[in-house]
Amino acid sequence: MVSALPIYVVDDDPAVLHSARFLFESEGHRVETFASGFELLSAFPGPCPLCVLFDHVMPEMDGLEVCQRLRNIDASVLVILITGHPNPRIRIRAREAGVPLIAKPLAFETLVDFLAAGRTAPAFRGSP
Repeated sequence: MVSALPIYVVDDDPAVLHSARFLFESEGHRVETFASGFELLSAFPGPCPLCVLFDHVMPEMDGLEVCQRLRNIDASVLVILITGHPNPRIRIRAREAGVPLIAKPLAFETLVDFLAAGRTAPAFRGSP
């Protein structure tokens, strides 16, 4: 079942925003995209999202910092970190923050299945 709640995607790469929008909308989800963490944070509080996908490497504020600030506003928001640089340091930081991490290129089928199953963040097992 598709949720009426939007999916937020935060990435400084317009191609990622475009492809994420296309994929999730083709699955019937509402999608809102943001080019930076500041842009996302300025939209809160807004409609509670189904989840927020954050790019890790962004100018001004990395995805984990954005995630922490967002959780300070609403601790119940489901967040997923995405990165094209899944090095051990980032994996450790994400794990310590309790944030699932998915490596780019994104496996959209995995994300769609994850959302369809209604899983919570701790149960999700992203890329190794």
